[in-house]
Amino acid sequence: MQIDLSWHRLRRWAWALALAGSLLLLLVGIAASVAYIRLARRNPVVHGWRDPSKLVLAQRVRPDLALLPLAGIPSDEAVREALRTGELDTALAILVYAVDLDPATQGGLFALVGERFAAADRLNEASLAFLLAHDLAALAPHLADLSRFDLTLSAARGRLSVEDEIGLELSLEQMEALIQYSAFLQPVQRRQALERLVRFTAEARGRKAAEAIRARLQNAVSLRPTQVARAPFLQQAAEPLTLNPALERLRLERQRRALALIEQWIALAGGDVGPERADLAEFLRREDIARVEWYAELLEGGELTSGQRITLLSEQITWLLIKLQAARGDFGISLVSEWEGSEAEIREALALAQAELFTLLWGEAGHLADPRAVAWAKLELARLALVQWRLGRYPELDPREWDA
Repeated sequence: MQIDLSWHRLRRWAWALALAGSLLLLLVGIAASVAYIRLARRNPVVHGWRDPSKLVLAQRVRPDLALLPLAGIPSDEAVREALRTGELDTALAILVYAVDLDPATQGGLFALVGERFAAADRLNEASLAFLLAHDLAALAPHLADLSRFDLTLSAARGRLSVEDEIGLELSLEQMEALIQYSAFLQPVQRRQALERLVRFTAEARGRKAAEAIRARLQNAVSLRPTQVARAPFLQQAAEPLTLNPALERLRLERQRRALALIEQWIALAGGDVGPERADLAEFLRREDIARVEWYAELLEGGELTSGQRITLLSEQITWLLIKLQAARGDFGISLVSEWEGSEAEIREALALAQAELFTLLWGEAGHLADPRAVAWAKLELARLALVQWRLGRYPELDPREWDA
């Protein structure tokens, strides 16, 4: 009997293909199940504003980096060092409490920190960092409009990466408004900004949306500046305080103790740093007592000018932010135990100091001779207050109070 070999080969191939298909379907099913489980376990991303200090995870903060500003190192250097070593939570902690950064630098660092969090798939932190970069671009007074545009574009790129559709739309609108209505941009700056906006819009929204923006703004690129930048009112209003040599010595000693703790932490790889920590805590207490006494002496003397009171309140706010960071453990290490039980009191003192500062500034602005100068100064103050609130440094502020 003759066997049809071709038929048997065909059947074997059919069985092999069926088996391969079944295996492929099984693998696809497993991959889909894994993806579903991962997505189901991932917490939903919150794109709205929150107090940024609430996102700082103290247990993830590295003390040897977080203490750098307390040792006198500029905050931007400390943030970049934390990012260089991959310590994202430490970088965020430093940035949240930093008071020595101009708005452009601070906003740029928030955008950079946001990018790193996004790359690490920590989208809640990334989204808030991009939001704060956008807020600084929108609200910070005396930021050059070209820098304002650059910062908004960085925020928009970040918001696109974390799928914050509402935030992305706000950033696109802000860039368009700057090109069309800025009173300070030169025509060449408007043209360059428009081209960058068009390219980004094509990436984010498609070519049709990009061309629509070009059509809307084509007549704006020839506009010339209509105003000259004004000097910051706050800088004009503030006056220096009399130097307190004893307090200055304590500040320098505190910086040296912080540096000693940092060096010991590195040397022992996070081992027993009890003596150095106690030493720093003691000098923080001494500095706190000296500041309270000095400020009380200045106020009770009754000889301070309004400008000096503005400087005094600004210094108080800076010190209260250091105390608040320590109270929350956001240096990554326990420092002054009595502060840790007094977070509510420190927040209240911070809110009162901010309120007193802005009330004083508002009154000083009203005394300016030129009505236009009054209006510009009050607009500056409203924006400054809102920036402080958005950064979590003006507790209990009602933004409606600052409708300039």
